[in-house]
Amino acid sequence: MTESITTDIRFSIVPEWVLDAPVSDRAIRVYTILARYADNDTLQAFPSRLLLSERCRCSVKSVDRAVEELMTVGAIDKQRRVKDGHYRSSLYTVKRVAASPVTLGGVTRDTRAASPVTHRTRTIELEPHNENDIIQHFNTFWDLFPRKLGKGEAKQAFAKAVNTHGHDVVLDGLRRFVDDPNLPPKQFIPRPATWLNQERWDDEPYPEEAKKPWERLAITPGTRDWVEQMHNIGEHWECRPGEFGH
Repeated sequence: MTESITTDIRFSIVPEWVLDAPVSDRAIRVYTILARYADNDTLQAFPSRLLLSERCRCSVKSVDRAVEELMTVGAIDKQRRVKDGHYRSSLYTVKRVAASPVTLGGVTRDTRAASPVTHRTRTIELEPHNENDIIQHFNTFWDLFPRKLGKGEAKQAFAKAVNTHGHDVVLDGLRRFVDDPNLPPKQFIPRPATWLNQERWDDEPYPEEAKKPWERLAITPGTRDWVEQMHNIGEHWECRPGEFGH
């Protein structure tokens, strides 16, 4: 008989008062997944709605309804997050202890007096994506990106980005980028790998002024040297028509 046990099982704990609360089975599943991602100390997590829908195998709308159920019974709190005018994934706080006494089976229990259960799944970071998921989401990225250069290096950069930040963050940022009404001409758009490696999904919208940065003249001697260096590696967002013999 071995004296040690090795296991890769991950789990989350659901308090009995949540199990017996007047919510749907799907709401219980959403609670379980949120608890799975919650921080040990703050009990906060910020998985995206898309990630929750994938883990629950349901639509995003169904997740929204389940979240509303959990908020109604006081099982979670939800706070919207905004950065640079763009909505990010919401911040959820999982409640281990009921805010008020709960009646279960005709018996009133004050779970506020109970000792909180220690949460042992410190996994606020995103789960690693498998190869099939990455390929599927990369194909979406590649179809959307307005400049298609260096597909191989872009695929590597995309895998690194989604494993760190999540595919929803990257793709949502790309959609904002593509929908920007002031998007520059294609030759001035960074290569896909450059866009990913520089985390450009968090960039501010392009300026609206009549004279865009890529249209401004550089009059200082030597200031075009860096443009030629970028041109030589395939980046042309600052090149002028006919410059450098092309």
